[in-house]
Amino acid sequence: MMDREKKRLFTGCEQAEHKDDGRSVERYETAIGAVKVCRDLPYPCVPEPVAEEKDGKIRRIVTASHSFRLHGAQTAELAPVVYQSCMHPEQIRIYPVELDFTDGEISFRIRGQQWKIQEKESGSVEIFDWKPKLEKKSCIPCTNCGKCSW
Repeated sequence: MMDREKKRLFTGCEQAEHKDDGRSVERYETAIGAVKVCRDLPYPCVPEPVAEEKDGKIRRIVTASHSFRLHGAQTAELAPVVYQSCMHPEQIRIYPVELDFTDGEISFRIRGQQWKIQEKESGSVEIFDWKPKLEKKSCIPCTNCGKCSW
């Protein structure tokens, strides 16, 4: 994906801090492109969204504002996960995507799963906006969990 096309995904995100759908958002330029970090989410995020810098370079980003598509030997779709407890439906949380930028390597982590790419392959990463939403699952066969009020 060309840089011009990547920037098109972030229309209206030119400032370091701004309001995006009424939320406070910070934007960081990285080897894979512009990544937003939003700390004002509708559900708690574990771990919390953050961007860490060291020696003037971004070293770690935790974000629930994007999904990522990695191309290469294996194509992977990486997106934050919205989790709702089946026993306590009022307990909802988001597991974000964690990005670590080390010398020459970029790693993506979600709930213990990890994908690594070399920094020279950063052009093969596509970035998409992501918004949390709960989806009702079809429970056939029914397990009588009580989530649907039956």
